[in-house]
Amino acid sequence: MKKTTATCAFIAAAFVSYNASAALYDAFLPANEPYSYDETFGLVTKFCGGVGSDTCMGIRPSGSVLENGTPVPKYNFAGWASGYSSYEQGTGITGDGTEQGANHWTNVGNALGKPTTSDTNDVLVLGDGGSVTLTFDAPIVNGTGYDFAVFENSLNDTFLEFATVSVSTNGIHFVTFPHFYLGTTPVGSDSTEGGGVNDPTLAYNLGSKYRIGYGNGYDLAELESAYLYSLDHLDNGEATETSVFSAAYMSSIIENYAYIDLDNINYVKLTDIIGDGNTLDSAGNSIYDAYPTTGTPGFDLSGVGVINQQIPEPSEFAILLSGMAAIFAYSRRSRNKK
Repeated sequence: MKKTTATCAFIAAAFVSYNASAALYDAFLPANEPYSYDETFGLVTKFCGGVGSDTCMGIRPSGSVLENGTPVPKYNFAGWASGYSSYEQGTGITGDGTEQGANHWTNVGNALGKPTTSDTNDVLVLGDGGSVTLTFDAPIVNGTGYDFAVFENSLNDTFLEFATVSVSTNGIHFVTFPHFYLGTTPVGSDSTEGGGVNDPTLAYNLGSKYRIGYGNGYDLAELESAYLYSLDHLDNGEATETSVFSAAYMSSIIENYAYIDLDNINYVKLTDIIGDGNTLDSAGNSIYDAYPTTGTPGFDLSGVGVINQQIPEPSEFAILLSGMAAIFAYSRRSRNKK
């Protein structure tokens, strides 16, 4: 039987003198993000924290990151989500407790274009279990480091509402980024004192774990790594004993990866995670975030920014115009010489 991450964490605490020559698990390590890793057990024990903690770098819409409390230019956004192909509204969106009604929060236009850095009302609310699939003026490509970033509207570093992030080339077959949650207990409702508080070091690739004005980066190369890992660790539909991924996650990525072109990503899909623990991460462990919530429940999408974008091929008409302009310029220079 495949042990879960939570089970292995218990084993690590109980048997600190374990000295096997090989780890219990084959590690799948995060891309582009600091983490703490237990080599004995082959598990990540802590991910990156909130904005500015350690070397964690939530990305501003300007492309800067915080280093020692100072904004430092690091990324260039080539574009932003400009449309959508579907919006499946989740449950519970009423607008109760806010100055806006449900129609405001379910306006997909709020999630298009450059995200806000401070206006928590300028978001699309997914609702419990809802989803949205965004489109772009030009495809996202697999470049160096992060290829795009997702922005949410959390008021602080610990009230975090999560979503899975998936991409597609054709809009039919989607591959979901590997995502992990290390917590083991519910975090409670936002309506109770101290409720809904989460530790960002417990989460990886779950929408955005950064406060408003800072995006969570995603690297398309990580999907190829997850796919190759899955090929090695799914045996007749069952996860191998050393796999950190669940059979369900590996089956899904193997089934859909053949339809994905990492240099031609046209769709990014965000799916809200209902934080009661019934939704499982890529390792098969429960995910918890603020639950239940009212009025504007679920993931609040502020925007998706493209860092590495395909440069459009010039159209035949544009090439023709360029050639005509060159001929005209040459003819004009020739006349001026006479």
